[in-house]
Amino acid sequence: AHGPTNRMRGIRRTDRTLQPANSWPVNRNGGNFQPSKLRWESHHGFSRACWPVIQGITVMGDVIRPDGRGQPGGVDRTTVWLFDAIKRQLNLACGLPVDVITAIGIPALHAWLGTLRSPSAAHRYWARWHEVLPPSAEVDQILIDRLRNRFCVGYEMPPWLRGLLTAIDAPYIDLRLHPVRFLDDLLFAARASEPVTQTALLAMAVPEAEVIVTAGLREAMCHMISEAAVPADTLIVVGQRPLDCSQIIDGAFYDALPRASEIHAICARYAAVLLKPHPLEPEHSLLEITSGAPNVAGVVGDNIYRLMSLPQIAAVLTVNSSIAYEAPYFGKRVHTLAPPPVQLGWRGMADKANLYASLDDRVLSIDFWRRVLVPHMPVSQPDGMRLPPKANRLRIALDSFWNFQEIDTDRIPGRPGA
Repeated sequence: AHGPTNRMRGIRRTDRTLQPANSWPVNRNGGNFQPSKLRWESHHGFSRACWPVIQGITVMGDVIRPDGRGQPGGVDRTTVWLFDAIKRQLNLACGLPVDVITAIGIPALHAWLGTLRSPSAAHRYWARWHEVLPPSAEVDQILIDRLRNRFCVGYEMPPWLRGLLTAIDAPYIDLRLHPVRFLDDLLFAARASEPVTQTALLAMAVPEAEVIVTAGLREAMCHMISEAAVPADTLIVVGQRPLDCSQIIDGAFYDALPRASEIHAICARYAAVLLKPHPLEPEHSLLEITSGAPNVAGVVGDNIYRLMSLPQIAAVLTVNSSIAYEAPYFGKRVHTLAPPPVQLGWRGMADKANLYASLDDRVLSIDFWRRVLVPHMPVSQPDGMRLPPKANRLRIALDSFWNFQEIDTDRIPGRPGA
């Protein structure tokens, strides 16, 4: 077996910070990154004078979000996953230190959150301040001091974090897992604070035709292995996790009760209604309200893509679940009760508010990060490296299939009635 390469020997990890050692094979002068072969600088039209003073890169998620027990650190695990997945590429792209901010990793932040809320009130507090954090000296000291003069890579950035970064002129890119999840692998959804970068992201995006064609293949297979046992013209009502960030509307978690009459009117338009709870949290106010409709045929736990393949399923009703993005590709009508978290951008689309580019695993390449970072700092020479194609690379790395393996990768299930 071979030992680590010289480049990997040049990486020192201290407190989840990736640092290049002095032997890192780039030109340095007084500790500042001074590249000698920056072909992208002139190619993209960025002069050295336009670069702000960026001293490092920080990966960060919604550190205010509690976990299921009301304790800090609700997105720490996935934030560290993203950090681990891209820290080497970021460092190779620009030579700057890369670190991660988590609620658990900063004792002062953890303690501050403990003074603001009890575990029982943590989710209500998070929802209340999801848009803008309250003015606080602790925020200035704990967060702003750590984010100033940094480029930020966000995991599902909440509105308050985007606003804070904008206020201190800290550039960023927001990455999240894409809601269309039936392709050969997961996608990223990405939005950059720099308009030039956002345009470049949309140029690199997956073409929507790939989604349309793949939906046809999924439908063909699932229809083949499914035996319909539902009435024609059926509406599927899809539940969600009630304490998810997508359910925060105007500072509180979504409650379907005030719209009960509207929900029952939608149900009445169809011959039958099936309820599909979320597999991890089966209770949601939407399902509770819908259960009172007179044409409810029952509760279903079958795979959502098998259900979408059935011609007897006519439509989907949900608050704003990811199925609202996916169902139209299977020819289903969609009823939503709240705005979708993001708008999806496909290759060649023009930018607009809240539009996120749909990206494949090119996000794992060094060239991708050179392209993202070049408006803000010198970057190393592009090399064209891409990982070889591999189905489910991101699903496996994240250890999350969202039941996709039931219809594609691991096994073909039997043919239970829907």
